[in-house]
Amino acid sequence: MEEESAARAGDVGRHWIWATFGCTAWPATAADSYRGPWDTPTAHPLLVIGVTHDPSTPHQAAEAMVEHLADARLLTVEGNGHTTLLNPSGCADAYESRYLVDGVLPPAGTTCRQDTPPFADPRPSGGVATGGGGTADGGARTS
Repeated sequence: MEEESAARAGDVGRHWIWATFGCTAWPATAADSYRGPWDTPTAHPLLVIGVTHDPSTPHQAAEAMVEHLADARLLTVEGNGHTTLLNPSGCADAYESRYLVDGVLPPAGTTCRQDTPPFADPRPSGGVATGGGGTADGGARTS
């Protein structure tokens, strides 16, 4: 199983196999857990969001999920990291809101970008007029 997971997701796949190993012998199961089918039509179409460089939930898994569901649309976010909650995209947020409030899906093939690239320079915080640290007089010395 580890090798199959590694073939699908690289070292992240191996990590999740070992990280969840303790759960494999868990004695309890949910009495009403849903095991499918996944292609049953739903009352409303589903919005699936996939980030192109998400190490935990690969974009290809989002693509596969959309193929398995009866009526779903994929919104792709070109970005890095796990989910748009941790790596925001104003574009994706707007589509999410429109979907949740009005039930409107983005056009097929819609792609958004992450607002801030990884390792971007942080914005200054604190200090005088949020100039970032320093003294109240901006570093000027008086004697």
